[in-house]
Amino acid sequence: MKVLMQTYFCIRVSFTEVAEQIMSVLSDVDWERGDYIYHVPFRSYDAVFYIGSTMNQDIARYFRYMWWTNKHIYYGVTEGPPILSALNRHAMSKMKVIVPSEYVKWELEQAGIRVDDIIPHGVEIDAIRSVPRNNTWRETFGDKFVCLYVAHRNLRKGFRELCEAWKMTKASRDDNVILVLHTSREPNRLSGEDYIIPEEGNIIVTGNVHKLDRESLYGLYRAADLYIHGGLAEGFGIPIVEAMAAGVPVITLDAKPMSELNRVPEARVKVAEQKIYVDRGVAAYRLNVPDLGDYAEVIDAMIYDASLREEVRAKQQSYVCQYDMYRVYGRFRRWLHG
Repeated sequence: MKVLMQTYFCIRVSFTEVAEQIMSVLSDVDWERGDYIYHVPFRSYDAVFYIGSTMNQDIARYFRYMWWTNKHIYYGVTEGPPILSALNRHAMSKMKVIVPSEYVKWELEQAGIRVDDIIPHGVEIDAIRSVPRNNTWRETFGDKFVCLYVAHRNLRKGFRELCEAWKMTKASRDDNVILVLHTSREPNRLSGEDYIIPEEGNIIVTGNVHKLDRESLYGLYRAADLYIHGGLAEGFGIPIVEAMAAGVPVITLDAKPMSELNRVPEARVKVAEQKIYVDRGVAAYRLNVPDLGDYAEVIDAMIYDASLREEVRAKQQSYVCQYDMYRVYGRFRRWLHG
């Protein structure tokens, strides 16, 4: 079976990782890589498998391949109401649409787009757990209690809200605690973000998230004591599951899809308001703005109450294996062969 995997390959992004993992799990399929921008079809395929973010430029790829296969599978996310032209809505009606979360299914169905299946993103659980906790990162942090957040810079990633909540915590004044933000200090101004992370007190910024290989990133998760996922909007939230797989208790906002992954209410932060932000007219994000007071309280509780932290960790560990990539990505076989 010859299948074209169509996503970002020349520029590595999270979709690249997902594509490579799917191809690794479904190794019996004869895959061809087709870069999002540069690939030009010259032969027919049994199927084309697209991975993207449900924006016009993503869906329009269908028209590049519509004459080269009769089977189009779209595995996509959205972090808010999709902004799609009538032509691209028609294209989606010709594809099997698979999404990674209940939230994305709801968002697309609200827009009148049919969803055929929910298959969550998977992670390399065994590879993550194989990295020792006492690694180079842990040696760098020493005996500090390490709170970690990993994300690229974007308005929807919630760095302003996390840092403002952090300033309200007891932990922010504790020399034995550090907040490690694996990201860039400078904002992504193209996304409408203007917040410069204050490297003061016990806030540490390590650098751009794309600079680490997977093993180093897994080592960073393993070196943490608490993972605080600050994202205001997500289509899934792969770092949440990666941190859980590393054996680290995780805090998220109490909003989908984050709450689909973090099933422990005690480790969720109240949402004060929800608003739609439109980024340059091409994508809309449903931003869940946290209650900063509750944010600070949940952080402090998870740092200073060891029994609560262990209870949360144990509950999250009880289900994280459901997101093992071999378990979830194998479910695509029925859509490729069906």
